[in-house]
Amino acid sequence: MFGKAIDRRAGLDAITNAYRLVHRDEVGEFSIDRFGDWLLVTGYNEALSSKQLLREIGSDLRTIPCTGGIVRTNRRDPHRNKLFSDLESFGEAPASTFSVREHGLRFEISLNESQHPGLFLDQRESRRRVAERSKGKRVANLFSFTCSFSVAAADAGAEVVFSVDLAAGCLERGTRNFALNGLADSGRGKFIKEDVRKWLARQVRKKEADPAGFVPWDVVVCDPPVFAVAKKGDAFSVKKEWSGLAKSVRTILSEDGVALFANNHRGGDDGFYFSTLQPLFRTVEALPPPVDFPTIGTPHVRTFWCN
Repeated sequence: MFGKAIDRRAGLDAITNAYRLVHRDEVGEFSIDRFGDWLLVTGYNEALSSKQLLREIGSDLRTIPCTGGIVRTNRRDPHRNKLFSDLESFGEAPASTFSVREHGLRFEISLNESQHPGLFLDQRESRRRVAERSKGKRVANLFSFTCSFSVAAADAGAEVVFSVDLAAGCLERGTRNFALNGLADSGRGKFIKEDVRKWLARQVRKKEADPAGFVPWDVVVCDPPVFAVAKKGDAFSVKKEWSGLAKSVRTILSEDGVALFANNHRGGDDGFYFSTLQPLFRTVEALPPPVDFPTIGTPHVRTFWCN
């Protein structure tokens, strides 16, 4: 059942032990991700419980070498309910946290105690690309989540890396990811718990108040969520905020700087996201998806490299 899909991932083990084995809709209404020795199966049909999904594909799962894993069903409206409605395990249960490798780095993963494992697998090559431009540079990682881009940049020798996110728990995991890679005492990682929009607005005001004294950013990563609600009820929508984010990032970017923008708005218009960036940058390149995230109907993620 999974053979052809898994064969297309041949060679990834040399780079990482965390990648997507079966993409959403490649075989059925589910995806299968490998995180080291464990598998994470995500079902996208709310009418099918995790137990039912495991019953349907369990015999095929057993053909994939692994220690065990988790099956969970994705909810369509995770902001009113938990992101996953139920969990089932198979084989040996994964540890509460463990690490995986990617391009020589380590990242903390949690499959059964968190709504997200902690590493966006579809940005693997984007992290490598950012690392290649980060040596000696000032890097801002916006909506930093667990700071994987920040780790890649700091390990590559960035002068300083600011990780900005409103979720304290994500930043705490980010500091642990720095420690996992021997970067905790480097002094180059700065973790800022703040709404990205407010942080950007302050940076823009600093530049407007003192253009000559403002120190611009050389590399900016902006990978916002599709939708989020802060504790005070301030809703964030990537479609609504995209233009403002793009303009602010361009304003604080150095003239020879680069920015990486990404989003996984499945219902979004590709043309809108691309055309919003075009007038602001000399070049805007739409990056192809990695081999383990083939485009099947709706794009899984849009990633743009802007000079």
